[in-house]
Amino acid sequence: MLDAQTQQLAHKVRDLVAQGLEALARTSTDLTPLRQALLDLNGPFLLVVAGEFNSGKSSLLNALLRSSLLEEGVTPTTDRVQLIGYAPETRYEPQSPELAHLYLPNPLLEDLRLVDTPGTNAILRHHQVLTERFLPRADLILFVTSADRPYTHSEAEFLQLIRTWGKKIVLVVNKMDMLTPPEREQVLEFVRKGSERTLGHSVRVFGVSARQARQGERETSGVGELEAHIQRVLRHEAAALKLGSPLGVLIRLLELAAPELENQLQGIQKQLATCEDLERLAARHAERTRRDFAGQVALVTQVVEGVRERGEAWLDETVRLGRFFDLIRSSKLKQSFLDEVVRNANLDIERGVTQGLGWLAKRERELLEDALHLLREAPGLSATQASGEQQAIAGNLEAALNSFEPEREALALKNHIQAALQHTALVEVGAVGLSGLLVLIFQKLLLDLMGIFAGLVVALLGLSILPRRKEAAKAKLRERLAALKADLQKALGEALEAELRKAQEQFTALYRQPCLRLEASRDNLQGQIDNLNALSQKALALREEVTR
Repeated sequence: MLDAQTQQLAHKVRDLVAQGLEALARTSTDLTPLRQALLDLNGPFLLVVAGEFNSGKSSLLNALLRSSLLEEGVTPTTDRVQLIGYAPETRYEPQSPELAHLYLPNPLLEDLRLVDTPGTNAILRHHQVLTERFLPRADLILFVTSADRPYTHSEAEFLQLIRTWGKKIVLVVNKMDMLTPPEREQVLEFVRKGSERTLGHSVRVFGVSARQARQGERETSGVGELEAHIQRVLRHEAAALKLGSPLGVLIRLLELAAPELENQLQGIQKQLATCEDLERLAARHAERTRRDFAGQVALVTQVVEGVRERGEAWLDETVRLGRFFDLIRSSKLKQSFLDEVVRNANLDIERGVTQGLGWLAKRERELLEDALHLLREAPGLSATQASGEQQAIAGNLEAALNSFEPEREALALKNHIQAALQHTALVEVGAVGLSGLLVLIFQKLLLDLMGIFAGLVVALLGLSILPRRKEAAKAKLRERLAALKADLQKALGEALEAELRKAQEQFTALYRQPCLRLEASRDNLQGQIDNLNALSQKALALREEVTR
């Protein structure tokens, strides 16, 4: 009957192992050892006897049990794990090719089950695998080495494996009768130091001779001392070791699962780096486009500057007494203004706007091409290695490229320019094209200029009035063309920003959902890793509490 404190600890252990099972179920970890460890909590104490073949494991067990039921030999004999328990009568029950139950009427077995395992480092690799699989179930491990070849390199490696499962170990050096007394001390000291280097702490080391014990020399064989130690462990440490066993398994599996999740997290972070690269690419694209588009705007506004220069020269030539009759003939004046000042400025402006907007639309295509190139050239992200999310992004980019029509994009922007200039010409958008709209703007400018010279016949009575009217006309010309220039710059700037916003939105839409899924996967993995680390810390603390 367990005391209240042990029962409380057992409840904590079961609860923590259940949490571990839930957390590890989200990984590829084999949960069989942990599930079995949880089941074994309700079972008998398991003392597992392990060691290399021909170390005398079966002989030692026969000596401990005072029987001759376990086969002994110099070649690998035990070919399955044998659980040895108590029963009033001896019986042997094979359970599977890998497991058998042996029941003996031995008092030692009333409080525990001994486990005879196949030899490690055996000719048959299958034997070692069977033993390694059973290690997580052990509450205490009796590791047997032979006095004639003590603590070999392969034995040290196997002890290291046992250590990873957090098991308590007792070392037994068998066949001590083969050595002289001085040699025995040397061998025991060699094993003590070697095991301490391997395990990081000292363990009990017993020198025994199973053969002497079988021959009736039990007291001098060392087997009696070993048996007494086992009885003390059962009386004073069994509960702690039993509760600590599943915690050791949990800690080990958490240690194995964490790197797997870390590798997955690193892979996702690499993919997310590509998402960040795409965002930086879009930002650089917008910056370069704004800078370079200024040149396109300058080409358009230069045409307006040309109109201003020609307009001022035209006023100098036209507004003088020698051209008086031309000034009062509005039709001739209008035609002269269109021929000499406007010329083909409306067509040149429209051509410049069209070219600039076409250039702008093509830059959007370049963004898609650059993004696809970036995705394909990203380190470690070749087509064969790309994740589903990266393939989705690449597919979206390719589809966007295939459906991209720069002419359609440029036409939409051109309509925006026309809408922005309609207030200047006082006409409805769509009634005329951009070129016609500009003609109307220039004609309205001419009307404003002609208004300055209205009533000029009377004004000429004062000869000084004509120069002032001409300067006023030049000022009006500069004012109106500066307004047109500003309107064009503003309209082109708005078209640029509208196109950049639309391009950014459309471009972001191509990768945002896959990247959001990657971010969710990253956060989920990080949460799992944090949870595993927290469980590991709890398991270590609880194991410390259990063994205190």
